[in-house]
Amino acid sequence: MVLITWMLFTKLFYPHQINEFKKKLISNSNNKKEYNNLVLLNVLWFCIICVFLLLNVVPAILIANECSNGNILHLILGFLFSDIYIFHYALRKFVYRDNYCSV
Repeated sequence: MVLITWMLFTKLFYPHQINEFKKKLISNSNNKKEYNNLVLLNVLWFCIICVFLLLNVVPAILIANECSNGNILHLILGFLFSDIYIFHYALRKFVYRDNYCSV
């Protein structure tokens, strides 16, 4: 998914932005219940993001692996740009009726 690419480049080239976001998440609350609720909410959002990314990236990597016979460049492109890679596959397979990846 393009979101993965954005997250990787943000981590590499704009670490200040991530640090600012991290500071906003830190709570200086003395209330134990409020703190536990914030932690639970952050963990749940992290799990939702992981599942969302997993459901978007794994099909693209599987298609890239099967259609390119394990070419590492296609696997990297499938990981970084999974939406575009699946769209490219669907376009060639179903619109152009190309014999692309006839596994």
